[in-house]
Amino acid sequence: MKETVTDINKPFADVFKALDQKTQRKAMKSAMRREGNRLKKIAVANLRESRVGQGTKRDLSKGIYVRTYPDRYGMGFMVSVKPHGRHKGIHLNRQGKEKPVLMWAEDGTRERRAGRRISSFFGKSRFTGKKIRQYLRGGPRRGKMKRYAYLAKTEQQTADSVETNLFNSLQSNLEKAARKQGLL
Repeated sequence: MKETVTDINKPFADVFKALDQKTQRKAMKSAMRREGNRLKKIAVANLRESRVGQGTKRDLSKGIYVRTYPDRYGMGFMVSVKPHGRHKGIHLNRQGKEKPVLMWAEDGTRERRAGRRISSFFGKSRFTGKKIRQYLRGGPRRGKMKRYAYLAKTEQQTADSVETNLFNSLQSNLEKAARKQGLL
């Protein structure tokens, strides 16, 4: 094992360099996961405050999830409600059908009508930006879901504290790893 002399003025950099790459990545990923879970709790509180899904049997907050990026993509995480995989972001309704309710509640939906097609035009998709055909229908209105924006509210509330929390968590993880290896 390589002996290192730590400078008291910048101990963080010396401890970081003294650890091997695998331990550094593990400490970073742990810090990301911890901060992501903290943001998820705040997002769940904002979801409950917005009163989406009141009167449903199943809890909608299970659709909010945290993804920590794999090592090959760098360091990062995201809190999301967009459907991913088999169960993430999906709500099972009373009829037993799986629906991405939280995605619709976050962004809102457009006004829909039933009935036969009256005319069509080309527009851009909200999600991909590609040119798609859209239809106007002549029947009764079927409504729209308003935008609740609970994730946007979470981002606005926590934007200033994320970086400091990440650094503090990373620093404590590195110190813990250094103590385990006998470097401190």
